Amino acid sequence: MSAPARTSQKFLLDNNVFIAAIKNPLKTSSTLKLIVNCIKDDSIELVGNEYIIEEMQKYQEVYASPSASLLLSMLIAKTKIVATRDESVLKCKPYFPVEEIIDILHAATALQENATIITNDKHFEGIKRKSLVQVWSITDAINKIRST
Repeated sequence: MSAPARTSQKFLLDNNVFIAAIKNPLKTSSTLKLIVNCIKDDSIELVGNEYIIEEMQKYQEVYASPSASLLLSMLIAKTKIVATRDESVLKCKPYFPVEEIIDILHAATALQENATIITNDKHFEGIKRKSLVQVWSITDAINKIRST
């Protein structure tokens, strides 16, 4: 008898997850372990958009290190890049301040892909309360996504 199939999970890792993992290259943080687990686990699908990648590239330069570069390249390889549709943006827009267009696009990407956003950004609280998109804090994700 074979083992039961694992259900696939989809996540959008917000830029602040990446920053938390790379800001101190001499420290192996729980957030870094979380990202590595997401990359290694075949039952986890990462989704994003071109803007999340641009944000991560910007901060990889700010916190430049060989480990930050490697982590970013591994994230890019694992992440399915999605073109955000207008109808998804319109559904998410009411739950964000108008100046947070990038966060609206991230939420719209997660909505389209039925993905959970992992973030500590408080701008996602409104959409989380509305239950339009599932949002986990970094701590929630660390506790829920275990190393295999």
